[in-house]
Amino acid sequence: MTDRTGIAALPASGAFLEFRSPGTAPAGGGRWTVLGGTAYCGSLVVLDGETGEVRLAEESGREDEGDLLASSLPALAALVREVEAVATGAADRAAFGGRRGAAVADAVRSAAEQRMRALDPELFTRGAPPPHWHTALLIAALAWGARPGEPDGLAYDFEPDLVADLARLLDEEDAAVRRYRPEELPAELTHEPTRRLLVEAGLPLEGEMLGVHPDAPLTTMAARYPDDFAELTHHLALGYWPHDLVIALDGTTGRLELPGLHGADDPARYLNRDLSALLYALWTYERVRAHWDRWEYGGQDWHDGDGDDDWTVFDPHSFLRTEVDGLVEAVDPESFATPRHSWRLLAEDPYTGGLLA
Repeated sequence: MTDRTGIAALPASGAFLEFRSPGTAPAGGGRWTVLGGTAYCGSLVVLDGETGEVRLAEESGREDEGDLLASSLPALAALVREVEAVATGAADRAAFGGRRGAAVADAVRSAAEQRMRALDPELFTRGAPPPHWHTALLIAALAWGARPGEPDGLAYDFEPDLVADLARLLDEEDAAVRRYRPEELPAELTHEPTRRLLVEAGLPLEGEMLGVHPDAPLTTMAARYPDDFAELTHHLALGYWPHDLVIALDGTTGRLELPGLHGADDPARYLNRDLSALLYALWTYERVRAHWDRWEYGGQDWHDGDGDDDWTVFDPHSFLRTEVDGLVEAVDPESFATPRHSWRLLAEDPYTGGLLA
């Protein structure tokens, strides 16, 4: 029988896993001890009493159907700590010299993966990617995309490469970004942090969520839509948004709004606190969606039953679907404040199936 003393080293929760007092698993032929479960699809985390391995398992599964999660209890505890360190480390404003962006997020994730390989070589040397950890690490590293801005600045600070990476996620072939020249920005845009962001980082093109014209001048809503928004003389027509809406940028405050035309049927006016919050939310969403698409369209089938390395329990779609709304909401909680706020409408749309339809 394996040594179970390592159970005490497990936290109550961490790395999208939840642990509890050990109990006997209903499956596993008496070999499995339940340590807890996943935070996303109800799978069990079990300890194999004969091998000492930790696996993901279903309550009704057979003892040969669990996916290897860690080669031992100490390895499991170490892997959990590593993912948690990535998720919480971004709060240190001085880390990476204060820089945040796509390259920083990738560097943090890559370094953490190398450390995890050293912590549990047996897990990472098998043919298929280990279940759970790759997705958990990707989600945790999203916190390194941006950091909270200064009180007199934008909601978030990040390197221009975040917008470039967002453009790549939207259209890998062109990855087009429109960066505005200072002389292109209208006098009505007096919010200096927004002016700098448009010049230094710009806006991605070819997006399904945010539609930006590649060369049209940035003008006021009143000038662009005189019949509908004549009163919006200090709001700029930034781009298009789902459901045939237009994003209005408040030139004084930098706030993003969705002026309505249909009264009670319109969504709430608030879209995002400012342009930095919108771009960080979109980048977060598109990174998650790219991982989703990898399994949806990339020829990866973890349930095909061919070979010893296929997953029989872990479902990345369930993981991503469970987490995506909370990730986007965390960027700008007010954007989900009521059922009438647009981001929440998109996330809870019963016709499209949500953000990861």
